[in-house]
Amino acid sequence: MLTVGEILKKERLSKKITFEDIEKNLRIRKKFLIALEENSWEKLPSLTYIKGFLKNYSSFLGLDSEELLAIFRREYQEQERSGVLPSGLSHPLNEPIFRLTPQLTVIGVILLFIIVFFGYLFFQYKIYISPPNLIITKPAEGETLLSEKVDVSGKTDSDAVISVNGVKIAISAEGEFSTILTLPPGVNTIAVESTSKYGKKKTASRTIQVQINQQ
Repeated sequence: MLTVGEILKKERLSKKITFEDIEKNLRIRKKFLIALEENSWEKLPSLTYIKGFLKNYSSFLGLDSEELLAIFRREYQEQERSGVLPSGLSHPLNEPIFRLTPQLTVIGVILLFIIVFFGYLFFQYKIYISPPNLIITKPAEGETLLSEKVDVSGKTDSDAVISVNGVKIAISAEGEFSTILTLPPGVNTIAVESTSKYGKKKTASRTIQVQINQQ
């Protein structure tokens, strides 16, 4: 059965790829590539580097990196049991490539703060450029009413200013508003306008029919 290094070397030679080509593409120094092909693990910086180099090198050659790493683990464990591995490489195979260090923690906290800060600025900017919400709950569009007294109600942003047919009305702390209009018989249009504290406006209207029975 071929060793990891023999598999790499055989595939590299079959594809006529030089160490210089691989070094240029993978940024792995030539002496480390040679060490991989010779199974000279003691010439490599650490187990973490070995696994990373093997994964990148095998992928570059078109090999199954997971399969190659599995073969390497078997070889490594055999050499570890036989005591031929240097002391610097004798630690668990499953050691993660990524280690959380104090420096990375600080960087992570700073990045999180930056993301939150700019997210807040974006949220505030969106509020600034967006018109307020405006919903008219009564009356319904096209509704026919049998009274000249018409209840107009709805909801908007709590900090907005509401006007109905040009007349400002009060709103609740929840943004709800309600007023009674006196309208003449026939077709009437009710115009509602909401203005945010930044001056952005949103309008909505209802066209209704006032029909009063004459006795």
